[in-house]
Amino acid sequence: MSTLLHRPLSTSFPDIPLSELEGLLASREWSTYSIGIRCRDPLQKDLFSKAVRVRIADSPLFRGKMIAFEHPDIEIILDEGAGQLTVQVLPLIITGRYTKLSRFIAQTRHYCYACKGSGRTQGRECPVCHGDKVLTKESVQELIAPFFRDAFHCDEVLFHGAGREDVDVRMLGNGRPFALTLENPLVRSVEMGSLQSAINDSLVGKVGLLDVRIGIPSDVASITRAYHTKRYRAVVFSEEIISLEKLDSFRGQKIDVLQTTPVRVEKRRVMKERPHWVILEKATKMDEHRIEIELHASAGCYIKEFISGDAGRSLPSLSEWLGIPCVCQELDVLEIVDLPQ
Repeated sequence: MSTLLHRPLSTSFPDIPLSELEGLLASREWSTYSIGIRCRDPLQKDLFSKAVRVRIADSPLFRGKMIAFEHPDIEIILDEGAGQLTVQVLPLIITGRYTKLSRFIAQTRHYCYACKGSGRTQGRECPVCHGDKVLTKESVQELIAPFFRDAFHCDEVLFHGAGREDVDVRMLGNGRPFALTLENPLVRSVEMGSLQSAINDSLVGKVGLLDVRIGIPSDVASITRAYHTKRYRAVVFSEEIISLEKLDSFRGQKIDVLQTTPVRVEKRRVMKERPHWVILEKATKMDEHRIEIELHASAGCYIKEFISGDAGRSLPSLSEWLGIPCVCQELDVLEIVDLPQ
């Protein structure tokens, strides 16, 4: 939420200083509003509210605009006790799904863990990010944000995803749900189909958007807190010859997996055991040392570690089933499975 104005009332209560509001609101797009009134004497609130409504009815600024009790575009607060006028612009919410077609793009800006985004450690150039401050040059967030910033003329674009995939993992299929919070937009109505097409045409081979639309504030929590299972495709490699027959008894079975925080993320994740499940749906031989598998897994399951075993931190593992050490060479998310609400 952006505050456009917060200053002493320039007129006697309960009058609205329309000249101030016109200067703030005339140049921006808005169609709904709410007015909050705080009185020293609660018994006077109804009287003041009626007076405000009469004044608004005579104002060209509010002509054609509607009062909204939920999710207004503009919120006006008249506070008699503090003698303050506050005008706030509520953010605009965008929802959709994205596909990520490159193995070199993060979901959001990926700051370097070693220097914490400063580019330097102990007074020298960071040896991990080499002074770049980030670990990846591009992200879904950074690639799509300029399009929404330009279309809606907003100050900031905040990205919220329904989980995330690793940088080197592609997000395919029906895409991953996401939401954007656009702070202080001057424009609130854009032809979303045309905007989506323009983004997709510009980001071919990198990122694609689907089902982009204007949402409501509660969509952010709905998307980020929703529980999704996921389907994956992985290329598995072993220096030893892989025998597919050893997987026959596991195919189609829902197997419980207990995973301790993986070695590769233990610096930024709480050390704990997490129960998950996997279903091996398909396994195909590519050559003697490589197979392609498709898995259905619970949310949060570490698929790379399920394949390798992660030095015993994932029990069981595909390596255990095959009886040989294996690693994940390629990983794709094929589908974010939407569960019934």
